[in-house]
Amino acid sequence: MHIGGCSLYAGPLSKDELCSLIGSRFDRLPQYRQKAVFAPLNIAHPTWEDDPDFDLDYHVDEVTLPPPADDRVISQVCSQLFSAPLDRNRPLWKLTLLHGRPDGDTMVLARVHQAMLEGVSGIDLMLVLHDLKPESGHSSPPRALWEPEAIPDAVTLMQEAVRDRMTEVVEWWADQSFQVLRSPFHGARPARLSNALMSVMPTLMQPVPRTPFNAALSGQRQLTWLEFSFAEARFIRSVLRGTVNDVVLAIIAGGIGRYLRAKGHKTDGLELRVASPVNLKRHEPRRRRGRRPTDRTATMLIPLYVGITDPILRLSAQKATVEELYEQDQAGVFHTLQSLAICIPPAWQALAGQAPSMSALANTVVMNIPGPQVPLYLAGHKRQAFFPMGPLAARVGLFHAVASYNKKLSIGVTLDPQLIPDGWEYADCLKASFLELREAAERFSKRSARADARPTDTRTSAA
Repeated sequence: MHIGGCSLYAGPLSKDELCSLIGSRFDRLPQYRQKAVFAPLNIAHPTWEDDPDFDLDYHVDEVTLPPPADDRVISQVCSQLFSAPLDRNRPLWKLTLLHGRPDGDTMVLARVHQAMLEGVSGIDLMLVLHDLKPESGHSSPPRALWEPEAIPDAVTLMQEAVRDRMTEVVEWWADQSFQVLRSPFHGARPARLSNALMSVMPTLMQPVPRTPFNAALSGQRQLTWLEFSFAEARFIRSVLRGTVNDVVLAIIAGGIGRYLRAKGHKTDGLELRVASPVNLKRHEPRRRRGRRPTDRTATMLIPLYVGITDPILRLSAQKATVEELYEQDQAGVFHTLQSLAICIPPAWQALAGQAPSMSALANTVVMNIPGPQVPLYLAGHKRQAFFPMGPLAARVGLFHAVASYNKKLSIGVTLDPQLIPDGWEYADCLKASFLELREAAERFSKRSARADARPTDTRTSAA
């Protein structure tokens, strides 16, 4: 369950440079020296505790790419590294420098467990480690010598777990009970929640269509990626109407449709389902300890029109559907349902999480990571590109992570090679889908320009 990505930096970046920079900024990243400590009997969720044996050298390593060190070789090496789970006895993150590219540049593969990032807030980590100017990337001594706090003994962990568990449940019941008394939500909120719940229940009850990438997962992973011009994506959005997210969904729907048809699958009238995490930007509730991650995200389940081959019609259908789901507050409903899990003992949740999944609520996942549109620098090295990656789970063997950075829009694809044998073939399908959508937008723009430039016949108008 770790996410991350590959970043490309100009020139040779050494492990010593990177470790020196990270060590000087640990005061702004305290959680990256903490590990998850489980309460006895799993009576409460894990807490973040200082790792007394923390070793930065373990969390930053480096490998040399075999020749020719092109994208396919980089993908193979990164896929092998990404397939391995993070060590649960250490802080849940790791960076790997990849050397040996013909151009002399350096790639860095980052892996961070989702529990540390709190959904889409991983952008904060990027901004802490990077600078806006190359000369700002020099390391400086830490402000104070770090002294880790001792991990509580078993009795103390049990005592605090019981207290935190009781406080957590009481806070939730208090928030829910008094919410109905607040104006203007009194009366309207229960009705709105009920209507929204009724609108999403058919989606939850209906199984997803069968595809080659929705099956039992292997332990293998393959990473592929592609990059577009962010300006061209915005051009498509402005000409054909919609949002950049609508454009991305239309590209992915077209790419999946192309791939399925190339493999002999019929897509006429086929609608798949995509899970898309969204940030609700809710105010975080007050916590006595503040060591547990706060859930600020929910998931939307969006139809994916892979059967519509016309790119303009496909984008229009995606746009209309997303607008309708937002009006129904689907994400808010799912967040409310998700919050009910607090009533389930953590031990039961842990047991359920280890049970094999027999079905999935979605065919694939699309996660959007908005990033800065200016170049960033790591230890003085310009970050030239970023390709995000995500996890696979619950019989979903295809994951799309979408990131914008420095006038580029990239899609990082994580897939199970036992279900999709050649990830680069699928990446080519996504690229072809983008090109046909861009060409359709250009044709539409030219037709609109000719129509606007056509002179008006005053005699016909008068008649």
